[in-house]
Amino acid sequence: MFGRVLVFADFLVNYAEPEFLAEIDFSKITSAPTHYVGQGGSERIVDLVFMCPLKDGIGNLMAVIIFEHQGGSLKKIPRKLHKYISGVWELESKEGKKVLSAPYFIVLRTGKRPFRGPYPKMADSLPKRRDGKQIGKRVEVEYDVVDLPAWDFHKLLGGPVLRLALGILKKMLEGNEDEFPEALLPLLEISDEEQKIELTKELIDFVANAMAAHNRRLDEAMLSQALKPIYKGKERFMIPTIFEEREMKAEARGEARGEARGKAEIVLMLLRDKFNKVPKRIENTIRSMADPTALDSLAIQVTHSQSLEEFEKALR
Repeated sequence: MFGRVLVFADFLVNYAEPEFLAEIDFSKITSAPTHYVGQGGSERIVDLVFMCPLKDGIGNLMAVIIFEHQGGSLKKIPRKLHKYISGVWELESKEGKKVLSAPYFIVLRTGKRPFRGPYPKMADSLPKRRDGKQIGKRVEVEYDVVDLPAWDFHKLLGGPVLRLALGILKKMLEGNEDEFPEALLPLLEISDEEQKIELTKELIDFVANAMAAHNRRLDEAMLSQALKPIYKGKERFMIPTIFEEREMKAEARGEARGEARGKAEIVLMLLRDKFNKVPKRIENTIRSMADPTALDSLAIQVTHSQSLEEFEKALR
């Protein structure tokens, strides 16, 4: 849900600092690539990244939502943020950008209780003098923390799309799947019928997956009861379509996984035929790939590679 620019923009408006918001051109916000970290930009940031162009046109705000699913101390966050922004700036420098993106980090924390006390800093992990003062210069990256489950559902801020996303997430985290109809009520505020139906399908897919993780199934009767206040009798026409689409998507994913497994074995067979023995690390990497098209490319790469080292370089 937070991958939608509409949800992110709504979240930013309600939870980011006003001084940043005043500089952003909200009409031009886009999802940004997440492969900023690692050698050659190959490793992906595991959170969400958005490029927020500035109104004056001379730069961007690189906004990252960090999803912290533990209720602990956040002590690893400062190191993660340094890694993120260093990777972003390194890649932007290689691309020849004269003005690098300004960072803006928001930690969306899903602990059961709100975070108390000062936010962890890099200084907490660095050596100090005998008097307890920091040695060297400050190397801090500032960030905001938003505690989701600590909020009262009825006090959630933001427009209907954001409150839908946060409300559903809150109900799922609390284990109150039976109460998710209440979280759907902001749908009533959306006048665009197509957008309402699209959001409903996405939300239901999220709820169904969350329930499946707890060995529960979202049945049609429960769904009908949840949608009745929203669609006032029309839900009975939507439900069959929703369930049919879910089944088709699941079937397509299953077929893709099966096709990928078969093509992975072909790539491994070609490698063994050409190089006799395939290291376990290469075998595991190939078997973990789920994209049939990428595996087709690897099969071609085998024929062009003069050594396993050359093939493994292409694999990376």
